[in-house]
Amino acid sequence: MENYVSNVIPHLQQWWPVLIVLAYLIGVIFVLVSAWQAINQKHRFNRSPAVWTFWAAVLLLNLPTFMDSLSLTVFNQTSEQTLSYMPPSSPGSVYIQFAVYGIATVGIIGIARGICLLRETPSQAMSLSRGITHLFGGIIAVNLVTFLRGIGATIGGDVQTYIAKIIG
Repeated sequence: MENYVSNVIPHLQQWWPVLIVLAYLIGVIFVLVSAWQAINQKHRFNRSPAVWTFWAAVLLLNLPTFMDSLSLTVFNQTSEQTLSYMPPSSPGSVYIQFAVYGIATVGIIGIARGICLLRETPSQAMSLSRGITHLFGGIIAVNLVTFLRGIGATIGGDVQTYIAKIIG
């Protein structure tokens, strides 16, 4: 079973550039939608949706830089360092690496989803809190190893020992 999981890990890493390109495409679509909303006569007195859509487009077109800025702000390391995680050699290290990469992939999707939810803020007030939750949840998911090490250093004792044994 360990051989199957170790064969899946490189393929999971190959999805990260695909997700970034998808974010770029969605960003280009948002730019076009924003331009249409800005010149549409129906939205003549309310340009707020066009502005929020434009900001979402800018953030999606700069997703790697945006992820790095959030990672540096919260965890003081770039997302590229986090996405290249190598666990210590132990019997279950392949499974741990697979889980970390799977959670990081979900985190990238969560960041893009949070940006898309922020775009809907003018029409739905609940989207702001949901979008911010997705953004920070995605950042924690991308930086899972650093987050767990921080929890271990904060609590200390047995928790820190177990985290160090599991993720290194």
